Amino acid sequence: MTGEMTWRRLRAFVVAAVVLCGLALVPAQPASAQNGAMIQPVGGRVTGVLASRCGSIDSDHYGVDIAGNNGMAIGAAYPGTVVVAGWVSGGGNMVTVSHAGGYQTRYLHMAQQPAVVVGQQVGQGQVLGYVGSTGNSTGPHLHFEIRRNGAVYNIAPAYSCGGTVTKGAVINLSFPDLAPPAEPVLNRFAFVNSAGVLYVKDGAYSSWQAVNSGGASKVALSGNWIGWAQGGNFYAKDGIYGEWLTLASGGQVRDIAVSGNRFAFVNSAGVLYAKDGAYSSWQAVNSGGASKVALSGNWIGWAQGGNFYAKDGIYGEWLTLASGGQVRDIAVSGNRFAFVNSAGVLYAKDGAYSSWQAVNSGGASKVALSGNWIGWAQGGNFYAKDGIYGEWLTLAGGGQVGDIAVSGHDWFAFVGGGNFFAKQGLYAGWLTMGSGGQVGDIDITT
Repeated sequence: MTGEMTWRRLRAFVVAAVVLCGLALVPAQPASAQNGAMIQPVGGRVTGVLASRCGSIDSDHYGVDIAGNNGMAIGAAYPGTVVVAGWVSGGGNMVTVSHAGGYQTRYLHMAQQPAVVVGQQVGQGQVLGYVGSTGNSTGPHLHFEIRRNGAVYNIAPAYSCGGTVTKGAVINLSFPDLAPPAEPVLNRFAFVNSAGVLYVKDGAYSSWQAVNSGGASKVALSGNWIGWAQGGNFYAKDGIYGEWLTLASGGQVRDIAVSGNRFAFVNSAGVLYAKDGAYSSWQAVNSGGASKVALSGNWIGWAQGGNFYAKDGIYGEWLTLASGGQVRDIAVSGNRFAFVNSAGVLYAKDGAYSSWQAVNSGGASKVALSGNWIGWAQGGNFYAKDGIYGEWLTLAGGGQVGDIAVSGHDWFAFVGGGNFFAKQGLYAGWLTMGSGGQVGDIDITT
């Protein structure tokens, strides 16, 4: 029996070697400090490697399979530009990101429509979508592959069948001509004071910089973009020291949102306008009656007549997510939607066509989403759950909480008594970001 098993293993090894030799592989070497480093997009157990399903040979298997739970966030292995985002036969919901040096990374079998759109610039680790089992798949997992100049990149040396990988860890391979990524904008904070002066800073311990001289009423951050409403107009800067751009004038702007390179606003007649790119033309999304807008990835959500509507892209189908005239606040993050009704009940769901789930029993006034986190203000306190069915956590009590914000890397922020507080991590102490009792609207992006 032992001899037979040894022969089977040897035969499998020989067949695998022959299969690999038949692929147009680009060789890979251990990671080098001179080249950019890609990171693991998810964590989990390896159930398939190049040309192998970890138990059977498959010459058409060009990447690595990493098993995971439905809904696990998938991060970009390296900064780049999204060139595919949507349904592809066999791959299901998938994303392809193009990188410097002729590299591409592919992420297959996502649970739902990706959280990014074609043409969007993404940073390393940015959420692209969520683990699922769409397309040719027998269970929830991520199929991840790398190509260079169209050829399959040999990532086999970095993975072993049955082994585990850690999300965010460096992939132990060399990627020639892949320059180290530029330092991303991390931990950006912004607030508007009672005089309408907008302050922004990069890093919790850096100094505040005034972006305008007054008159602002609302701020929205995304990536390097800083957007704000002022005097009924919509302005933006590409970075704290960027050029001041007038996106929409006329004194009619009532609400604004920014996500990636998409901008949106609601005017005094409730007409919602959106555009992709600061210099492109505005497109009307509805005919009037909107009161609030929320953006995330390709999704545009808005409250109108007490109902919650959404479109998957500016020209997408108009979907009624929640009706009945009771919607008071809304939020969108990735493929998660949430709203607060007139009784303060907070509802959330994952996917536009799934069922709503009640997160609390009433009393909420505001909701904020980011990644898997659901945050809300209720009775002047700040609460959160790590997922719809997560544990109910009290982040800040005292009955003084006004505006709230939640962002990636477990950052939480709120306004209490006119001051701005923030912390990274559930059990960290709150940092006083802005004091003096003058803080109104806030936002954070990390």
